[in-house]
Amino acid sequence: MVLKAFFDNAYDSDERSMPNVVVVDPQFDAYRDLATSARDGRIGLHLRSAGLAAMKLAQRLEVDAWIVADELDDMSGHDFVRLLADMRGDSKIAMIGGDHAGNADVDSVLTRPISCAELEELLDMPVAERSQRLAGRGISGSWVTLPVSVGAAVIALAVLMVG
Repeated sequence: MVLKAFFDNAYDSDERSMPNVVVVDPQFDAYRDLATSARDGRIGLHLRSAGLAAMKLAQRLEVDAWIVADELDDMSGHDFVRLLADMRGDSKIAMIGGDHAGNADVDSVLTRPISCAELEELLDMPVAERSQRLAGRGISGSWVTLPVSVGAAVIALAVLMVG
């Protein structure tokens, strides 16, 4: 009971210190920059390849931003965005590629790979508020950082696997 109260309070929308971003795209490798930021504790990143799996996740998670591909494993991205329309709340929705200017349910159109600056722009949170939330977690700077070079990341993974 005490743990439930703790988690309920820890993830209250007013007290959350980092945004939850759900990427619904079968091409996970295009989101390495965002994965680096998630590993640093700057965002909560959730990757799903199918719309149905993402909808199940949305039932138990407050999502700040959705990044949706044109084609998912089980439906089109456009169909998924229409399903989100009823439950999106204050969430931002971005679609990947193509021309989505006529889709009123989409806040932004992005191209792969998604840069950290594009995510910050999509979240549309003032820099002062971002810094205040991060400072509460002991992190300085913006929500996301520039990615570590791929070579350094590979070496770090090799060291971890050997050690």
